[in-house]
Amino acid sequence: MSTTTLLLLLVLVGVLTYLYRYAMIGLFASRSLPGWLHALCRHIAPASFAALTASALFVAGGEVVFAFDTPRPWAALVAVLVAWRTRNVLATIGAGMAALYLLKLLFPT
Repeated sequence: MSTTTLLLLLVLVGVLTYLYRYAMIGLFASRSLPGWLHALCRHIAPASFAALTASALFVAGGEVVFAFDTPRPWAALVAVLVAWRTRNVLATIGAGMAALYLLKLLFPT
């Protein structure tokens, strides 16, 4: 693929993405969502985060593997416990990262 083709493709994808998002905003900006849809929209971000996190924890080599012999699930458990007890995002991230790096010393790869 030539550089020109690649740049045109990137611009086209960018324009289409912009138009798609603008159309959704333009269509629904002056309308209010029904209560049931508004309630469902509150769950989009947590569900997306859970899907991304689960895939990072339990997918290896394109396969779903529930193996607890790696440091990631245990570090995630530490982060969940810190989040539950402190309700502090920075403490959760810090504790999860610290646990991950310390557990990497215990679990040889």
